[in-house]
Amino acid sequence: MLRPDLLAGIELWNSRCAGLLRINRTGDIIMKIFSIVCVALLLVACSDPHDTNVPADVTKWNTAVKPSLEKLSQEERVLFSQYAIRHTIRAAMVGLMGNKVDPIPKGMTIGKAIDEQREYLTKHPANASEEEPLDGKPGQQ
Repeated sequence: MLRPDLLAGIELWNSRCAGLLRINRTGDIIMKIFSIVCVALLLVACSDPHDTNVPADVTKWNTAVKPSLEKLSQEERVLFSQYAIRHTIRAAMVGLMGNKVDPIPKGMTIGKAIDEQREYLTKHPANASEEEPLDGKPGQQ
């Protein structure tokens, strides 16, 4: 059998090592959580605003679309605005005839809306001059 003083020393050593192991485990957990948070922030910060889904409900745009629009160039913001106006007016006109239509099709993203508006302006050049002012002052070019 071991001497009592030696046994006490071993128990003390074991308790200190266990404490160190707990600290390391806690440190590892904290480091893993910190890494996950950093990766999540990196993904959010680097997300492409063109991939943002545009909700059909216009009242949700302030929270869902506005942060992504702020990351776009001025030209892209204008194109998206033109797309949104064109589609909401169309939905309102169809609504006057008694049919309910969502202004924005389901699954629409900001990037698709910009591309569709570019395509629309290419096919309808007469409308391009009416929708073109980028500085917000109608009548000046």
